[in-house]
Amino acid sequence: MPLASSDTALFIHSTGMGPFMWKRLMATVPEGMRSIAAVNRGYAPNDLMPRGTPFTMDMDLAHIKAQIPADTTGLHIVAHSYGGLLALLLTLEGQLPIKSLWLYEPVMFGTLRHIQAQLDDDVGSLITAMYGPDSLFATSETGGDDAWLEAFIDYWNGPGAWAAMPDKVRAPMRVLGWKMSQEVHAIGTLFRPMDDYLVKAPLTLIHGEHTTLPARDMSRRLAKVNSHARLETLPGLGHMSVVTDADKVAPSLQAHWARL
Repeated sequence: MPLASSDTALFIHSTGMGPFMWKRLMATVPEGMRSIAAVNRGYAPNDLMPRGTPFTMDMDLAHIKAQIPADTTGLHIVAHSYGGLLALLLTLEGQLPIKSLWLYEPVMFGTLRHIQAQLDDDVGSLITAMYGPDSLFATSETGGDDAWLEAFIDYWNGPGAWAAMPDKVRAPMRVLGWKMSQEVHAIGTLFRPMDDYLVKAPLTLIHGEHTTLPARDMSRRLAKVNSHARLETLPGLGHMSVVTDADKVAPSLQAHWARL
């Protein structure tokens, strides 16, 4: 697939992150291709969402689309976690000239909840724990406080991760806490069948060897729906390695560009 000067690489960040997470990986973009690290709603200083602000994923989708240059004739999306789900939804809308997708562990917890009876016991029990009635992630009204942030950060990074963070890292997350909680709630309540996530564009799906079982299960199920997809397991890496070990992730993205 030839790359045009009007092709744009669009990087979409995940929950609690921001465009800064892509600094090292944006260096892989082929020469002559424009690159943009979009910012999701509620993450810019002039766009913060105070507690109680209503939110739907459509707001993020519209916000991201508004950041795409008008002269873009080909779009290549690179995204992580919640950003990966947004990338899939943007693709399925059919309004953008999407030429390829590189997605690191897109999260579709609502889809797994929709088919929970079909899940392996280990995966199913983890989904129940995350979105069960006693979980902090099960409600959208009280999320985003320190207890919620600790549960979220420890889920993806391991027990004690939140407590080990310096205050200068925790402080901005407290500011973002409400929006973060709304994203997690929206992901878990999007009961869209996995078969709906069939895309025509070239698709590379990546998960870390040491990621969570649900994240691995989502990537594999999405690859089954998209038989043309390239599914990669990156040895020794986890969910947040796209940030913490970008140099080890970069070869996968470089190979993705080379296949276009």
